[in-house]
Parts: sequence; structure tokens; C-alpha cells
Amino acid sequence: MTEKTIPLSLKRKSSARVAAVQCLYRLKITGEKTAPEALLEDYLAQWQDDKRSQSRVISRDADPDKAFLRKLLVSVTQNQAEIDGIVTASLNEKWTRERMSPLLVSVLECAISEMKYSQALNPAIIIDEYVTLTGRFFEAPEIGFVNGLLGTLAKELRT
Repeated sequence: MTEKTIPLSLKRKSSARVAAVQCLYRLKITGEKTAPEALLEDYLAQWQDDKRSQSRVISRDADPDKAFLRKLLVSVTQNQAEIDGIVTASLNEKWTRERMSPLLVSVLECAISEMKYSQALNPAIIIDEYVTLTGRFFEAPEIGFVNGLLGTLAKELRT
């Protein structure tokens, strides 16, 4: 079986999604009120520093698509109240906001923002991207939760 080659442009978009989640997570952990453009600049500076280091913790993936990263950060921050409402309305007694990691909330915010405000992509692609991204940080329960929630929201947000 031959391995399918993923185009660099798609790798860069996936990397931008990871970067956006990391930026939003930073805001949740620190309580900062940093504007999207400043977040982008900080992240890209960290990326370059990491790329020059021996450890390469955050720069193992392709360079993030800067325009796409900017678009994600602006979309989430501009629509934060609506996105929060969607997340809250989607939760149940098993999955409460208090139980969820700020990182998991950041994943959901990016995914919901992309699904709701970027109608160009097929929802299945968005779901696959964020389920894969969730798997980089979490185990099966969270991966299944994100998959199920985004599958349900795709029907609601795209009608």
C-alpha cells in the first residue's frame, strides 16, 4: 500500500489550526486580552525560535499558513460570545465546561468558528481536522466527544 502524499498547502493549514488552538489556550490560561494580530506575531516568533532550537517542540509540523491562522484567530475572537453560547448549549451533564480542559474548549472554539463562519470547506473535512488535532493532546473519550459534538453541530450550523 502506498502512502498518500499530503500537499504542503494542506499541511500548512493543519499547522495553522494547531497554532490557533495553542493561541486560544494561552489566552484561557493567562487571562490575557491580546488582540489576534499580536497573538499571531508572538506565536510566529516562538515558532521561529523553536525551529532554530534542538528540541523543536512546536515547529515539528509545516510552517503555519499565516493568513489562515490570522483568519481563525480573528473569527474566534470576534465571535467569541456566539461561539461560547454554541459550546454551552451543546454540553450535557457528562461533559460540562467545568470538567473540560481549557485546551479542549479551545479546540471546540476553533472548530465551531471554522464550521460556522467559513462555509467554503466541507464539514467532514473540518471534523476530521479537529478530531485529528484533538488526538494530539487527548485520549479516546475526548476524541469521541469532539467527533460526536462536531458531527451534530455540522447539521445544525450548516442548514
